[in-house]
Amino acid sequence: MREVTGMNKFLEIGCLTPEERDALVRAIEDTIAAKKKDGLFTDREVRQIEEMRLWPLPDIQDVQSVHEDHLFRKRG
Repeated sequence: MREVTGMNKFLEIGCLTPEERDALVRAIEDTIAAKKKDGLFTDREVRQIEEMRLWPLPDIQDVQSVHEDHLFRKRG
């Protein structure tokens, strides 16, 4: 089995086991490698993507509380 690289440093999905997370990371890396081989991505483009600042997604509980008042408010 191939060792998973530094991608695990930013990939946090709480519902996945470490093994599932490693498999997902390998799948992502394999897809990127295939796209580079096919000429769809250049090394420069991959590097630019790697260097992008990632913003965390809002917690689902935060999002839910914002929409609950709107969706379930009594009318009238």
